Amino acid sequence: MVRADMAELAEQVARGLSKASVLGGRAFIRTAVLFPSGSTVVVGIEAEGGERYRLSDFGQGEDEAELLDIVNIYRHQAKEIADLSGLIFDSGAFLLIQASAGQLVGATMAIANAASRALERAMQRAEQRQRSAAANLLVERLRTIFPPPAVTRDAEIRGASTHPWHVDAMVDLGGGRAVFDFVTPHQTSIAFATTKFHDLARLEQAPVRIAAVHRKASLGAFLAVVSQAAKVIEDDAPDRTYRHAAEAA
Repeated sequence: MVRADMAELAEQVARGLSKASVLGGRAFIRTAVLFPSGSTVVVGIEAEGGERYRLSDFGQGEDEAELLDIVNIYRHQAKEIADLSGLIFDSGAFLLIQASAGQLVGATMAIANAASRALERAMQRAEQRQRSAAANLLVERLRTIFPPPAVTRDAEIRGASTHPWHVDAMVDLGGGRAVFDFVTPHQTSIAFATTKFHDLARLEQAPVRIAAVHRKASLGAFLAVVSQAAKVIEDDAPDRTYRHAAEAA
């Protein structure tokens, strides 16, 4: 009975992970794969003749990228993933052609995973570019507030763990140092920055740690997490705010 019950339970879970519908001679499979937005990846299957089938995400991944204004980055990532996965990326859609009936399950998951992975990678690349641009603006801003020779771009400083960390800028004020890092709302950026700041805080002569953000509200509940490790200021704060933060060194 236990085996039978478990088999039935497994079947119910499997059925719940995906759903299918047929419209206009095409089968649409709503997979268990999600885009970063939480939307479900849907894969379409249509007959090509000779018991062969064509699968596509119908450009759903590119549609998601367009909403995020990262279409060009998405297309670049999608082409790379298509080449690595043995798929075709054409006109904004992932395709797999001439699939046999026995290949449909694997092919469906390959299309769904490719679309989701391409969007996730595009979002990561876009975030990296945005952060890099923001960090450059931060350094230029600091050089208008403090004497330029006192500001070191992309400075390396070892934490209490002896690990070498890179910060966007370090300001030497004679009697102490202040380090600045731009932090984005993405969890990876927040986690990396707080780990860095906590390690620097454990130094015997710890530098003042300042996290620059675009908007504090964008960090949500993570604002408290970052605030435990560094002072948080918005990138368009007045010059005096930057000075007061750094001069606490």
